[in-house]
Amino acid sequence: MTSSGPCPFCQIVKGEDPNARVVYQDQNVTAFFPLTPATRGHTLVVPNRHVAEHVDLTDAESRQLGAAVRRTAIAVRSAVSPDGLNLIQSTGVTATQTIPHVHFHVVPRWAGDALTLSWPADAAESSNAQEQTLALVRSTLPSRAGDVSPEDRRQHLTFVQAIVTRMSQASSAAKTWLLPIVTLTYGYAVTKQQFWVAVLGLIAVAIFGLLDANYLKQERAFRKLYDSVSAGGDIPAFALNPALAGPGGTKVNYWPDWEDIRSWAVAPVYGPLLLAGIAIAVWAHCH
Repeated sequence: MTSSGPCPFCQIVKGEDPNARVVYQDQNVTAFFPLTPATRGHTLVVPNRHVAEHVDLTDAESRQLGAAVRRTAIAVRSAVSPDGLNLIQSTGVTATQTIPHVHFHVVPRWAGDALTLSWPADAAESSNAQEQTLALVRSTLPSRAGDVSPEDRRQHLTFVQAIVTRMSQASSAAKTWLLPIVTLTYGYAVTKQQFWVAVLGLIAVAIFGLLDANYLKQERAFRKLYDSVSAGGDIPAFALNPALAGPGGTKVNYWPDWEDIRSWAVAPVYGPLLLAGIAIAVWAHCH
């Protein structure tokens, strides 16, 4: 695959290419016209995340991309009424991939158009060789969650749900433990006009807030894992790594994101406590 400078498809996804003719975009995929369309209505469909090869897509991304290709093909066929359609995906330079970002071509076809696709007339290998290749491909075919027995899948879902429940309980416990700490520190700071005691209360609120946001982040991640296992996603049997259900490989990020911090389960609870602590600290310092 050739690559020089920024990925042009990523620039289109980010809205950084003023010449791009975007057909459709959501949080997962983008469809747009290429600079030199092969036929009228020729459209490219790409995942928003930069992935070089189709085999590196997550199971969820593959489903999202496939659904988007189908929607685009239906729209193009309705719009330009072609005689047929080619859906083309190439991986690797030898297979004519020129941009190292997964993409599908939706190509409307008409009799006599300029695009030429041809297949060799003769088979690439003999019948005996095909049997050997068939056995080799079957032996290396990755196992899928769909190969797991229904009972094992139910047990897997039980394990994941137990973790989701534990994260939710930990979040409730964090709020329960924080309340007497805040009452003690803030109350003492007010009655004794102790600035540093108020600061200790503020630090406690910040620490418990980050812990709670982390619990929420993990709960959301395991809910995604639950959904992926339930839908028969490409998750190994009894795997409990939530990163397997999303992009980014198998590495788990335990630091809460801004989305977690500003959620309704965190910000409305810890935000007012922080503001109250700041006000008490300022008042105690002034007195």
